[in-house]
Amino acid sequence: MLLQELTDFFYDSPLAFMKAIPFEKVVFDNKAEYMCKFGCKKYNRSHSCPPASHALSIEIKNDKFKWILLVATTYIFQKDYSWFKMRIENSQKEMEIQRISTQLDNIMSKGGLDYIVLSGGCCKKCRECSILNNQKCKKPSLRLTSMESVGIDCQKTMHNAGFDFEMPNSTSINRCAAILLNTDEICSISLQKRESFQKYNEISKKQVEKLCLNLLQEFPQLFESIELKSIFDLEIKDSNCTTHCKNINRKNFSCAPYSNKLELNLWTDFILWKWRDNNTKKYSYNTALKKIHSAVFSMGFYFALSLRDCYCDECSQCTFSLSDKPVCNHRKLLSPSMQSQGIYPSNFGKGKYGIELLHF
Repeated sequence: MLLQELTDFFYDSPLAFMKAIPFEKVVFDNKAEYMCKFGCKKYNRSHSCPPASHALSIEIKNDKFKWILLVATTYIFQKDYSWFKMRIENSQKEMEIQRISTQLDNIMSKGGLDYIVLSGGCCKKCRECSILNNQKCKKPSLRLTSMESVGIDCQKTMHNAGFDFEMPNSTSINRCAAILLNTDEICSISLQKRESFQKYNEISKKQVEKLCLNLLQEFPQLFESIELKSIFDLEIKDSNCTTHCKNINRKNFSCAPYSNKLELNLWTDFILWKWRDNNTKKYSYNTALKKIHSAVFSMGFYFALSLRDCYCDECSQCTFSLSDKPVCNHRKLLSPSMQSQGIYPSNFGKGKYGIELLHF
């Protein structure tokens, strides 16, 4: 009954892919939390996002479901699409996968089974999440939690299932959702209407070394040096921000308590870059940091993370101090300071440095 209902739904829906795989093939990655914290404006501002989603993440890992049913859509952008049109399309497809997730939830609820539905993107069931007013979720039965917010690496999990994801991608858009459950009735599901328009690629160290060289040659006004190094080359000590920082009373996203201690061993390598000091905003330190991160992220390093030298000074007053649920106005610059992690730039030499954490 459930098998037939899911099959019928697949062929009547916009879905391109539906497949059940054993739960142990799901790829969990703790770096997903940092992607949310330092890359998304919904962090700590939605009941479906970290840190509020931690309880569900623990439940999923402890319960060890038997199966995960993965579903996905795939679309290709028209060649004449503008950047603005692509953003609209992205938003529409995110809403679509959430509608699909809700429809799947309705199907599953009929059978009295133990299951969890995970969707794509932040929950959009309310215009404004009640967490901003320190209230409980108004629609707990409708709330949709994303796969990433419970620590799932969507790219690798979907790739292992046979449907490639590439993030970011400027020519197409894929969205995915999942159902965690124990019934063997769905274990044979393997349905596909079309191939993914995206291709998952493993990136080599040689490619990154070439990127470093290209950036150094292309932007000599920004960088004095750029090199790829092993994470084991980092000398990590205890942070002394509380005793040595002149701006200890200045609340900033780059400092504790927001930028608390990272699990640096989650990454294998890092790009060390030295900024070419100058007095122009066009070639500022923050411009250099954004340039490195954007280039690395565009290669496909979905969980890359920047570390800056000292606190961020992009805004005259950091918004971190303005509310108990703050949001950074410059998320592409949002990054912990090296000092908050016990890394001291003076160990690299004179000048101002930056780090981009990578995992191969």
